[in-house]
Amino acid sequence: MAPSSCARGWLPVSWAGAALILLALAFFAVDLVVTNHGLPTVAAVVAFVLGILTLSGATAAYSWAALVVLVALAVLAGVVFVTGSSEALAARGRPATTGVEGMIGEVGDVLETVGIDSPGWVFVHGERWRAVPAVAPEDAYEQEDHEQVIGVGDKVQVVGFRDGKVVVLPFESAGFEHSPKS
Repeated sequence: MAPSSCARGWLPVSWAGAALILLALAFFAVDLVVTNHGLPTVAAVVAFVLGILTLSGATAAYSWAALVVLVALAVLAGVVFVTGSSEALAARGRPATTGVEGMIGEVGDVLETVGIDSPGWVFVHGERWRAVPAVAPEDAYEQEDHEQVIGVGDKVQVVGFRDGKVVVLPFESAGFEHSPKS
């Protein structure tokens, strides 16, 4: 009489259970990539539970205790994936908060006069930046005898970037002064 696989210390393997567990892993991976409402996570949890039940055999004496642990693990995995997916989807719609893109719209103070012909310094987002005023090209040609200047201490708002410098607008309409060109 040949010894069975259980007598050798091995557990009997159900290939259907192993396939269901691999399917659950595939569903979890799909949920990370695809924009959805957590449906692949639900499918993954169901496939995981069915795979473990099929793999271990639900007829064992300890099956109820194992089932409770299994359901707790499946619910925990589902909560983690659904929460992670919803956070990732919410982050897609938010504006950037770091880097150059995160500074657009920030308000800062002028440290050194900012003019069309002479870039100045502004303090924005906790850093000093070279700044130039945002002027439409047609406005620059109209004001040949006046230079547009944003004075020291005025508030400015960042509207873009050009050649490593921030492009700013006065935050208050009183921030522009016209001084004769020397």
